[in-house]
Amino acid sequence: MSDLIPELDLDHWYLRLAMRATALLYRYHRVRLEGRPYDGPCVYVALHGAGYYSMDLALGAYAVGWQGWWERGEPHRPLRIVATRSKVERLIPGAQRIKEICGLIDPAEEACVAALEAGHQLFLTPGGHRECQPSRDFYRLRWEDRLGFTRLAVRAGVPIIPVMVAGGAEAFPGFRLGRLSFWSPLPLPARIAVAVGQPILVEKAPHLARVAEHVRPIQRRAWSEAQALLDRTVARRRSGA
Repeated sequence: MSDLIPELDLDHWYLRLAMRATALLYRYHRVRLEGRPYDGPCVYVALHGAGYYSMDLALGAYAVGWQGWWERGEPHRPLRIVATRSKVERLIPGAQRIKEICGLIDPAEEACVAALEAGHQLFLTPGGHRECQPSRDFYRLRWEDRLGFTRLAVRAGVPIIPVMVAGGAEAFPGFRLGRLSFWSPLPLPARIAVAVGQPILVEKAPHLARVAEHVRPIQRRAWSEAQALLDRTVARRRSGA
């Protein structure tokens, strides 16, 4: 495996511990999955998530990339979660290694493309940290100037698939004070819904990956379909349907 994509050790004790903990949280929140995970390499795009550790986002990744393998013995789909390294993590010994064990990779474009070309799936949040603040419009995707995920799909010729998670803001209620965000440190037993959208097929054209006129229409379509899926998922969850 390339140095850009650390090997996934499915027998590592920390990974298995993380799977057990996430599976318990999945049941605690009575997660309902709508749609089916994709079988091949793809770019999953999601709302960033709520709480200090964005555990609702982790449940979305578990639903599409890990649950089948962990709970039902299905073939493993290599899933790479694209995540930056926060200032807090730099102060915690071993934090980066723990993230690598769980499949997280650096957001550098070359690392992400290498993962896709190796047949892996990517799970990323185009809105980044701008979406993980308590607000009345928490479920609005903030992807205005984010073209990176589209460039990845164009370079590798893989589909973009929305994965929308609703219920995180209710499981981790919070408030803002100026630029600071405060979340409940423990999850409330709110029900969480995960919806997988239809694949948005993208033709492989590496030479056009940085041509705005080519990638922007794809980005806008993905953004529009993802927001529509999120709106439907939030509405169904709130109605109890």
